[in-house]
Amino acid sequence: DTSQRSQRRRDMPQSHASTSRTRPLVLAAGCFAAAAAQAPGAPIMKHSFMAPFEAVNDFTGMRVISDWELGGSAVAHRGFVRLTAEKQSQKGWIANRNSFEGGEWSLAMELRATGESQYLFGDGLAIWFTTAYDVIEGPVFGREDYWTGLGIFFDTFQNVDQQHHHKHPYIYAMVNDGTQHYVPDAEKKLDKAKQILPGAHDNSGCSFDFRYNEARQDVSVLNHTRVHITYSASQRRLNLRLQQTSVGHDGEWYQCLEAKDVELPSSGYFAISSATGDLVDNHDIMHFVVRGTEGVDNVDQDHQAWLDQQKALAAMQQSELDLRPAEAVQRDYARALAAHTASLKALSASVDKLQQQMEFQLASIQAGVAIARTTVDDKANELREVKERVEKESSSAKVISELKKDAADEMKQMKTEFKEALKSGGGVSSLSFYFLLLLIVALGGVGYNRYRKIMKSHLL
Repeated sequence: DTSQRSQRRRDMPQSHASTSRTRPLVLAAGCFAAAAAQAPGAPIMKHSFMAPFEAVNDFTGMRVISDWELGGSAVAHRGFVRLTAEKQSQKGWIANRNSFEGGEWSLAMELRATGESQYLFGDGLAIWFTTAYDVIEGPVFGREDYWTGLGIFFDTFQNVDQQHHHKHPYIYAMVNDGTQHYVPDAEKKLDKAKQILPGAHDNSGCSFDFRYNEARQDVSVLNHTRVHITYSASQRRLNLRLQQTSVGHDGEWYQCLEAKDVELPSSGYFAISSATGDLVDNHDIMHFVVRGTEGVDNVDQDHQAWLDQQKALAAMQQSELDLRPAEAVQRDYARALAAHTASLKALSASVDKLQQQMEFQLASIQAGVAIARTTVDDKANELREVKERVEKESSSAKVISELKKDAADEMKQMKTEFKEALKSGGGVSSLSFYFLLLLIVALGGVGYNRYRKIMKSHLL
């Protein structure tokens, strides 16, 4: 019996070790089986991007994103794309190089709009689906006016010259046929406009505070806003909903926009743009995922299935940190290893958050340094101009002083000569007196004219 128990103890670790090695495979199979049961559409990668962005251009040394073109102030970091930083008069965009063809699609975007100011910020960002491939810098959230297609605007700045029935930040959509001028956040319906204007149609926009104030202690770099947009050409319907996220928490979905009778181009190009003016904000994009929804009955459930699939994949990656040695099933090793595994998972999550936080702050510091450098250069130029003006005025003052001295000496000499003439002549007639007086006045006029010419030549 003793030998049999010893043999069982020797055999037991090997059996459990074999079982423990199969756990990742079982978990992975379970995740994919659940995902397959939900059957979410796969992302169309040539129209999508997701962090992290690892590719670097060998020539410029900047990060690049396959199938996408960055322009203006847009910069790709490892964990996000920053369209604009907290700097005045910036315009940035990222545009897809591939034409999308299809009338049924779902778009998921995760953004982060943040700034240090609590009340004054702007201008916002926009999602585009247009017939034009190239993005030309312009006044509509960083892009040109008179576009053909769809523009969805996340407007954080309330224009003082427009009246509204809503508060900002405000999200709304416009469909333009390429002939209409963009009126910022207008409630007045334009003539012959194929546009969804705020206030002109029901459910054409919503007020939603998707921006975070960085000064708040309960705000972190992981506070994002999820945007889910769906379009159906067969139903001519455009929907948009939003969700706030934070560490370990997803808020409720908020239905923002339900537009009917929306007709979009059968093929077009996706893009995102952003702009700042006198007021500024950081506008970051974490991912932009396009999926086809042909044959999908419920697009919201399909999107939730895709989110659950992404969470399951992330959980599977975290499960690799689990320790599964044969000794884990003996005595108290299981409790100790479970605590150790939980600690490793928490540490991994903290390191990932710290990495994102440092990258986010570094991007803000770079923007601040650029602003400070520009300010210092402007002040240096102003000081140089002031110095030149002072030197010029000092030179003019010296000339004026010399002229005054010459005029005083000349008047003194004229008085002396006049007195001597009176003494030598024993008197002078009235005619001679007036002649001398006129001579003095003429000399004074000549000196004054000379003084004015010198002043003009030095001051101008």
